[in-house]
Amino acid sequence: MNYFYIYTFTLLATLTFLGYGSLLASIVGKKILKSNIGYIGLTGLLACTIISYITIFFTKHGYLHNVILHLVGLSLFIYFFLNKKIEFRVPTFLIIFSILYIGLLILRNHDDFNYYHLTYSLGLTENKLIFGLGNLGHGYTHHSSIFFLNSILYLPIIKYFLFHSIGWITLLFINLILIEKILIKKNNVLNFEFFFYLLSFLFINFKFFRVGSFGTDLSGQIIMLSTIPLIYKLYDFKKIEQLNKSLLSLVVILITYATTLKAFMILNFLYLLPLLFFTKIKNIRAIILPRVYVFSFLTILLLSSLNFSYTGCVIYPVKQTCFDKNVQWSLSKEHVGMMNQWYQQWSKAGAGIDYRINDPKEYIKKFNWVSNWYERYFLYKFKETLLGITFLLLIVFISFYPKNKKNIKKNTYKFEINSKFFKKPTIIIASVTGLLFAEWFYQHPALRYGGYYLLTALIFIPFASILAERKIKFSQKYKVIYFLIFLSYFLYNGKNFNRIKNELNMFSENNFPLFNSPKQKFTENDIGNDIKIYVPTNLSGCWAIKTPCIHTSGHVIGSKFGSYKMILKKK
Repeated sequence: MNYFYIYTFTLLATLTFLGYGSLLASIVGKKILKSNIGYIGLTGLLACTIISYITIFFTKHGYLHNVILHLVGLSLFIYFFLNKKIEFRVPTFLIIFSILYIGLLILRNHDDFNYYHLTYSLGLTENKLIFGLGNLGHGYTHHSSIFFLNSILYLPIIKYFLFHSIGWITLLFINLILIEKILIKKNNVLNFEFFFYLLSFLFINFKFFRVGSFGTDLSGQIIMLSTIPLIYKLYDFKKIEQLNKSLLSLVVILITYATTLKAFMILNFLYLLPLLFFTKIKNIRAIILPRVYVFSFLTILLLSSLNFSYTGCVIYPVKQTCFDKNVQWSLSKEHVGMMNQWYQQWSKAGAGIDYRINDPKEYIKKFNWVSNWYERYFLYKFKETLLGITFLLLIVFISFYPKNKKNIKKNTYKFEINSKFFKKPTIIIASVTGLLFAEWFYQHPALRYGGYYLLTALIFIPFASILAERKIKFSQKYKVIYFLIFLSYFLYNGKNFNRIKNELNMFSENNFPLFNSPKQKFTENDIGNDIKIYVPTNLSGCWAIKTPCIHTSGHVIGSKFGSYKMILKKK
């Protein structure tokens, strides 16, 4: 029966996101409504993020709030679908949904899930906004829209057992996009976008099959990877009058949503900056005044407000944005600066489960960390990803190498000055990607912090450009294309079957097909002003006990901010 509940509730949640996505798309630009249904779904995730950001200031995300939200979303979907305002192909949707379904069946989540992801999300279902939550521990300072989207999936019967599904739903929407982009019409020539989409499709399904490991890091990366061809197309114009405003709006939506997942994703707006340099002054309005910026600004404003409410910092962990002594609940600038240093230390391989680098402040300076990072991280994880990408490129190259060498034009593989690789769109996206990669490597060189999509994009851009120059038609390679799609889904499902088998052998007691959530004993501590903190009696995490949950409550006191609860550090 649980298999049925997971399938049904996830399906309904997906349709809810499509409903809200259709509404937002119709407001921003009606042409977006005719985009791939996957883009509508991602737009819906942004719309529901905005809604959840607003409502948490007034009420908890309990059953009543969530049932109403989903009923409205489903009604919106039915309206847009029945009136044929969206291109929703039911068979394609259900086939892809069913193929990927096994990824939803998990026993074990990532390590941070029991630590703070679950309790953070549950807290939103049990309380409206609480000021100063960051004082309970650094888990409450790590804001991500994932937690808010989790909270609106708290529903009767299924309860909190879909809190891992946002990553899977993102994967579903991305697959719907990529499948359509790959299966182009027979007479179409396989261009840059096709090869980039194909490479992305293979990489994403090979690499990110285990939804339980997505956390808050991977969803934004796969979104950005699939957005690169849209940015390429955005710059593929001769005059600014030909700028596709709907396409620009869609790119803004995707980058904005990625920013809510991880704040550093805001740097991806740099992809749009060159637009200002390739147009005339009189046409600047076409770039800077689309309606979508209102929603983007509103989202970032709400995001900053929530950061401020939890930590007293507009942007955490940037200590210069913290109000420190000016706001009762604010974290100290000293503490925030120390945490920022810790994040850099960890991402630069200066800390692990069983080791710490002496003098971390000196270690993270300039490039003092590179040799240690190479030994402890590159050879362990980065190298593995590079080898996987290389193997993938080899498969694609062999698949599209023509048997008849007479069909190969001279200088096909040479970089000529008139080559597509040297044309404006490719130069722009490669340059910006390279800039972002350099910033990533210098500041936080861990793959989970944006490295996956930046690394693959830097490699895929020239490779896709080279293959595009060969002018291969879909009709020449359709069997190969269908085989690669089949292979991708075969490996995705095979890997998940093997994962489930291993997890079943690992855990004698489990709740399969639902993720494991052991019952925890806890104590209830009143910290003042009738505010209670719940503390587990063991060290295995908060799991699903009452919220707010923390391992120790001795360092905090409760206060009131109007009708809102407020948590302060003891002086």
